[in-house]
Amino acid sequence: MKKYLIILLVVFAVSILFIGIGCRENVLPIEEEGFDEELIDLTNRTPDDGYPFWSPDGKKIAFETDRDGNWEIYTMNADGSGQANLTNNLAEDFIPSWSPDGKKITFNSYRDGNGEIYIMNTDGSGLTNLTNNPADDGNPSWSPDGKKITFNSYRDGITEIYIMNADGSGQANLTNNPEADDSDPFWSPDGKMIAFESNRDGNWEIYIMNADGSGQTNLTNSPAASDGTSFWSADGKMIAFNSYRNGNWEIYIMSIDGSGQTNLTNNPADDGFPSWSPDGKKIAFQSFRDGNGEIYIMNSDGSGLKRLIEEE
Repeated sequence: MKKYLIILLVVFAVSILFIGIGCRENVLPIEEEGFDEELIDLTNRTPDDGYPFWSPDGKKIAFETDRDGNWEIYTMNADGSGQANLTNNLAEDFIPSWSPDGKKITFNSYRDGNGEIYIMNTDGSGLTNLTNNPADDGNPSWSPDGKKITFNSYRDGITEIYIMNADGSGQANLTNNPEADDSDPFWSPDGKMIAFESNRDGNWEIYIMNADGSGQTNLTNSPAASDGTSFWSADGKMIAFNSYRNGNWEIYIMSIDGSGQTNLTNNPADDGFPSWSPDGKKIAFQSFRDGNGEIYIMNSDGSGLKRLIEEE
């Protein structure tokens, strides 16, 4: 299994069954009554590619891939063309997150022997370690104003949500929950709330809290399954997330009060790590429906008509 799953398994128990995403030319239809459209396979490669993250202008997607023999951060155009390696390092680099101004990308790296959060320019230059801590840190998420970054940290002997300034200073624990693991934070578009996953109820659920760590509330309330890896829509009205409630990993969406939980992917293979496009019309995600990890894109209602790789 991929090296960085050590952190993610702590972060999300067994939820990371579908971590990379790769590529084939075949495109499978959604197998649900009322949906005969096709999803879009963006990467069209045989190695695993995963964890897509749209640029703020919607023109590019950052992602992780092991096509060079180790995990690297790549970017590509939103149609799947122009795939380029940004990190070019023998260590494992993964889980990219674009800054709101589109000028920086943060990511996890093991180049120092443990999980750290790094930042770089979008051409791969200006590489800097932000966390500089011997414990494992990961899953960075930018505040909408670009001044703060939230992340997971294991420095307290359990996974907690931390916050720091964008230059790495002022690192502080937000969740302060020593009895359970909290991880994978993601800011709301207005900067007032942070969604995250927690196993404090005995299984993994999606929670939200105020940006200062107060008001921690369970949104999914699905005790028979695990939910995680949330991503807020650009208008702040919806949250996409992974769920195992159907016996495999699927992409769900819900309103920010937890209502209207709806399965978008409806496929027997594992789908996960959703990323909403800035205009709210598309969701990129990872899928194993072709036997290996791939990056797919669909409309925000689960439909989709084209395979964008045909334009490459």
